[in-house]
Amino acid sequence: MGHHKFFSVFLLGAVTFMIIVTFVFWGIGKGGGPSSGKAGIVAEIKGEPISIEEFWRTYDNEYKRVREIYPNEEEIKKLNLKENVLNALIDRKVIIIAAREAGITVTEQELQNEILQLRYFQRNGVFDQQIYERSLQLNRLTPQTFEEQLKNDMLFSKMSRLIQETVEFTSTELQTIDSLKQANNQIAEAFRNSKNSQALKAYIEGIKRNMAIKVNKDLIS
Repeated sequence: MGHHKFFSVFLLGAVTFMIIVTFVFWGIGKGGGPSSGKAGIVAEIKGEPISIEEFWRTYDNEYKRVREIYPNEEEIKKLNLKENVLNALIDRKVIIIAAREAGITVTEQELQNEILQLRYFQRNGVFDQQIYERSLQLNRLTPQTFEEQLKNDMLFSKMSRLIQETVEFTSTELQTIDSLKQANNQIAEAFRNSKNSQALKAYIEGIKRNMAIKVNKDLIS
């Protein structure tokens, strides 16, 4: 069961990493789960909705990803994937709302720079406006919708980094990191990232208590 616990902690980072980009370019922009054709709101955080379409797109993406790790369908069932994806989407929305309330912003210049460097929109290493527009059209997205969601991704990243930068390590933990670095730098980095992820999760759970959250799990059952 240990790896299943690790999965639930890890999922937030996987779901929230440039979420709109994964929708468009990882082969799920046109897909959806069994209820993708139905309108509905699966959750609402301080009045901000998470649509059933957003849920199923994210679920499909995560299912494909874990399928590569756990080929056995029974193992996937043990991960409680639907609930974990929903919780990750809620946590993402909580962080974005908290970032806005803290006055953190993404400027138009930052947004433009991010779009220009996305390889999905490039031809020969250079941004191509036609590829950009065609890609969005194929996925039934307007530039306004795409850019708003990309801005939210960037807002989430900014807030997450800010929280993780405040993490303090005990002297024992620092010694552990130093020891791990001598053996394997990747393991040391994984140890550090694990603590950062735990700090982010603790922050989310803390501010959730002061947010009105409504969930309609019937839509995904």
